[in-house]
Amino acid sequence: HVLAVAHFRPRQFSFSTVTFFYQLTIGTAVAGGLVYWHFNAPIEVTSVVLLRKILCEVTLAGIADIVTLLIVRDGSDCRLRRARVVSLQLSLDALVSVAVSGAATLFLMGTLTNFGNRLTILEDQIRGVVEELRVNAPTEQLPATIRVAGSEAPLALIAVPTADLAAGAQRLGCSRTDRGVDGPDDRNTFTFWMRACVVADTRGGVSILVATRPLVLEIFRTILAGLLPLMAYLLLAELVLFGFRRSISRSMRLWDDAVQGFAGRRRIETVDAPFLESTAVLKMLRTATDEYLDADQERERLARTVDELRTAIDLRLMSGLRIGDDALHYLELTPGAGARDVTLPFNPADRGALTSLRGTHDIMAEFRVADSEAQNWFLLLAHDYDAVACEWRFGCLIRLRASEAMQTKMLHNARLIELGGMASALSHELRQPLFTISLAAENGAAMLQRDPPAYDRAKQKYVRILEQVARASAIIERTSTYAREERGDREPTDLVQAINDAARFMRPVLHERGIELRIVARGTIAPLMLPRIGIEQIIVNALQNAADSIEQARGTGAVATSIRIEIAKRDDHVEIAIRDDGAGLSDSLAESPFDAFSTSKPAGKGTGLGLFICRQIVDEIGGRIALSGNAPAPGATLTLTFPLSSPWSLK
Repeated sequence: HVLAVAHFRPRQFSFSTVTFFYQLTIGTAVAGGLVYWHFNAPIEVTSVVLLRKILCEVTLAGIADIVTLLIVRDGSDCRLRRARVVSLQLSLDALVSVAVSGAATLFLMGTLTNFGNRLTILEDQIRGVVEELRVNAPTEQLPATIRVAGSEAPLALIAVPTADLAAGAQRLGCSRTDRGVDGPDDRNTFTFWMRACVVADTRGGVSILVATRPLVLEIFRTILAGLLPLMAYLLLAELVLFGFRRSISRSMRLWDDAVQGFAGRRRIETVDAPFLESTAVLKMLRTATDEYLDADQERERLARTVDELRTAIDLRLMSGLRIGDDALHYLELTPGAGARDVTLPFNPADRGALTSLRGTHDIMAEFRVADSEAQNWFLLLAHDYDAVACEWRFGCLIRLRASEAMQTKMLHNARLIELGGMASALSHELRQPLFTISLAAENGAAMLQRDPPAYDRAKQKYVRILEQVARASAIIERTSTYAREERGDREPTDLVQAINDAARFMRPVLHERGIELRIVARGTIAPLMLPRIGIEQIIVNALQNAADSIEQARGTGAVATSIRIEIAKRDDHVEIAIRDDGAGLSDSLAESPFDAFSTSKPAGKGTGLGLFICRQIVDEIGGRIALSGNAPAPGATLTLTFPLSSPWSLK
């Protein structure tokens, strides 16, 4: 029993639960064998004795549970103190076990306590029945059995000489006799009455012996009948507690997974807990975790955006802004690096415009930095002026007109980002000629090793190698040309040729996604003075956006397969229309498609700067750009317009 408790107690099983199942199995087997074989007790008596043992052990174990829950030992000085917290599961086990087993134990104790008194009453009834028989029929032979009031058990009786009581008792299976007076110490035990015969009457040297064993068995059957429902209820309660314990353990595992997921910044799976209250709390925790992760992703996206803006437009976040007589003084906030004090001198020509803003709650002003190029203009935005500290609490600084080198660098970085997204398709495109080269070289070497060598066929193989080398070189040249950092100078540009070059560059991506591209040129279009790399960058970005839109439409079950580019000469301009049959424009994107960071793509896919850069290129050229839906048809159309007049025309 002690070993069982030592094994299961660390697993959060209560003393009472371990004791109940131990006594119900091993304890019952051992004690039952001892009582049955050693005392030769009937099954009724054996059952009551075993149930009494189980109930007493479980009740005491429940009391031990309560004591160990409420009082703990201080490990430092071995003093006992009251527990500040208790286990819910162990508390329920202890209370239920003590309540049920205690009630059953009280019932059993009350019944067994009256056992001796009841037998004394029955003994008096036996003597009364025998006396009545001898008075009413003194000359008749006594019956073999009699019954007493309130009992259905037949009691065997015999008449024997008084001097031969022991031999007569043995005939009835008795080893003891009782005359109704105080006798041996074990007279109140069931063992005595199981083996005793009552001396009911003694007259004329003849005594009447009556066996009490049937009465004892009947009493024990009555006790057992009243005890079995209580034991069944106790078993049911322990089984329910066992199931409840498993449910609590599962709830705790779900809670642990949820907390670990929150700590590891993972989304919590939707799982129903065993208890309604746990499910509700887990749902709230899951919602809070999702909101936290969404906010964290948004924070990371904003951090990336700020980094991109810091690179693209020299964005600076600030606090504690003060406008001095010849410089701005502020605390620059840098994500990941903290804050630092900055003094930024401004151009003396802008002193009057800036100093006049002092005391204004919200300000917006353009200025130039001292000792810098005249074209380096900055936009100053500040909010929440503190009249006591004479400073603005929040603000930012944006470069408005970057130098030509900065503009070229930004466009070059955008092209590199697009190349990164097409790396897989370009790798597949190069793998085909390389495989052909390898196979042709192997076949050519085999033909030269023949006897006689097959020179003509080997020559054909090496010609094939040269063709594939030229093909791979063309792919690499297109990629290198697109990735090269070019100046934005205007040059004679054939729009049809530029569009075809961009289309060849995007062909691996379109082929990989199974998208058909058609290019239609209407009329003869003369070359224009345009930045060729900039035009190709616009077309590549437009084709990439169209391919993504088609993929998005396919995800909803729509059939989207093609992109169409139409080049047409109008009265005073050239128009390029790039039309797809994809998902079209979302409501949010349709309102401001060319704003920076405006995108309908999923988080983590795209920067939202593609159309913004396209508009910058077109504005610098002096053309127009528009994006519209194809309603009622699916998809969207990007329209580019370039004037035919000077300085765009070659004439």
